[in-house]
Amino acid sequence: MQSMMEMPGDPALAGRWKWFVGLGIAMLILGIIALMNVVDATLVTTIFVGWLLLLGGIAQIVAAFATNGTTGSRVLMGVLGVLYAIVGWDIIGNPLQGVVTLTVVISIVLIVEGIIRIFTAISGGTTHRGLVGFVGVVNLLLGLWLWSGIPVSGVAIGFFVGFELVLRVLSSAPDEDDEDVVETTDAPMS
Repeated sequence: MQSMMEMPGDPALAGRWKWFVGLGIAMLILGIIALMNVVDATLVTTIFVGWLLLLGGIAQIVAAFATNGTTGSRVLMGVLGVLYAIVGWDIIGNPLQGVVTLTVVISIVLIVEGIIRIFTAISGGTTHRGLVGFVGVVNLLLGLWLWSGIPVSGVAIGFFVGFELVLRVLSSAPDEDDEDVVETTDAPMS
């Protein structure tokens, strides 16, 4: 697993490390804000997911008419698009009910992701084994906590969003051992 600061395969990205640092700082700030306002972050996340579902459903309906697939596959795409759009509209219209639904889905995702991260840390598939293992344990515990406390635990979505933003930035930082860390200076090369 590569860190964001490792030398990318495309040399055109190597000189743009400042964008990655800026993105990391923005994610860190947003994560801290979300941790300070977990209820607001939960509602904003729920409404955002609702809009994504609505727009994704509309795109799927358009794709059903634009593709050259079989009639059955086009109908299935259209029906799924309508379902996505209905669910998205429902979540946008009633975000508190959407919070409960998202809490169930997120708890399942956290449990599975936590198990995968723990396995990745144990198997040595990452350079930040300790941090990835820690995040895996936290995700697993947070997923179990969400599952056991529905619907009250719905506000934990905001906590999760803030926690993930902060830890994504920290886990993307390069190690001192990384050989491929991008080193740039403003001095002209001779």
